[in-house]
Amino acid sequence: SWAIVYDTIYAHQDREDDAHLGVGSTALYLGTEKTKPALYGFTAASTALLTAGGLLESLPAPYYAAVAAFSAFNIWQIHTADFEDRWNLTNRFVANQNAGALFSAGLLASAFFL
Repeated sequence: SWAIVYDTIYAHQDREDDAHLGVGSTALYLGTEKTKPALYGFTAASTALLTAGGLLESLPAPYYAAVAAFSAFNIWQIHTADFEDRWNLTNRFVANQNAGALFSAGLLASAFFL
C-alpha cells in the first residue's frame, strides 16, 4: 500500500508522457480528482496492516508510535501534493526515504523493549 502511495504521487509528473506512450499508470487511471481519496485509502490500509502485524507479534509501544508517525507523514504528503508541480511531486517522492526511516527507527526501538 505504501509503495502505491509514493509511486502514484511520482507518476503524476509523467502523466502526459504515459498517456502519449500508452503506458498505464495509477496517475492516469485515477486522474487528479480521484488520486488523493484513493491514496488516503491506501494509507489507511497500510496503517491497519502495520498495526495488525504489530498486534499479532505483541510489539511494544515504540512500534505503534512509528506506525503513527509513518501514517501522519503519508497523510501530510498526500495533502500537500500538487499534481501540477513537478518539483513538489519529486520532493514528495524522495521524502519517502524519511517515511521508511521513521518506521525503521520505531521497529529498531521496539527491539529494546522486547
